[in-house]
Amino acid sequence: MSANRHATLVGERAFPASYTTLEYGSPRNDVLHRATPAGVAALRELLGVPQQSTVVLYAPTYRDYSRSQHLPLDLERLGRALGPEFFLLTRAHFAYRAPLNRTPLPRVLDVTGYPSVEELFLVSDALVTDYSSLMFDFVTLDRPIVILDDDREAYEAARGTYFDLRSCPPGAVARNEDELIDIFTTGHWRGSRSAQLRSAFRTRFCPYDDGHAAERVVRRVFLGDSGSAPAPTGRNLPAQRVRGAEFAPAGASRLR
Repeated sequence: MSANRHATLVGERAFPASYTTLEYGSPRNDVLHRATPAGVAALRELLGVPQQSTVVLYAPTYRDYSRSQHLPLDLERLGRALGPEFFLLTRAHFAYRAPLNRTPLPRVLDVTGYPSVEELFLVSDALVTDYSSLMFDFVTLDRPIVILDDDREAYEAARGTYFDLRSCPPGAVARNEDELIDIFTTGHWRGSRSAQLRSAFRTRFCPYDDGHAAERVVRRVFLGDSGSAPAPTGRNLPAQRVRGAEFAPAGASRLR
């Protein structure tokens, strides 16, 4: 299965073998298109996030070159700089088995152990990440993304990447904490340039994400419908603009 043409070409080059690639989109992202505002509000209440807050999800990825977590941000300073309007969710990579913030902080909630990252996407107004694949899923919501690109040379030397993120980012790029704070305090994180970058990124990496990817896979794989292949429409709408079934937070029963 493949979410886009770029992933198809990279996969066929990296894993040459005899197989059929289904370029159908990402079934895991269907929930992002089927959620309702009422469901998202219920999930915010479940997490204890103020309904009127601007929620930023900070989710960095794993580092091959370091045995300990990469912690480039002073979360207390970041929270003070953003101000009372913002609420910060922090999610460490599962490989570290430890939260990003070890002590309680005002308007900062660690959600490392929360079972559904898709639900965290839905309650968040923006994503701050680095080289995490989460950006390819979150961008389908058409919500701002800011890239914290503070150790690119070390990351690429240790792990490598399949394209130059700086030449094709999904939004504003910060090289350090000061630049990240400036991007938010000046409003650049949700400005017109960031929106243009996000639109181009969505067109390239999410052309089939429309809430029906799982249906296409089932029809093709289990029902033998060879005519299930989608055509990119360029009009795959984000969740907050799509009417659908009432969204029930999957994590509700686990957090009560």
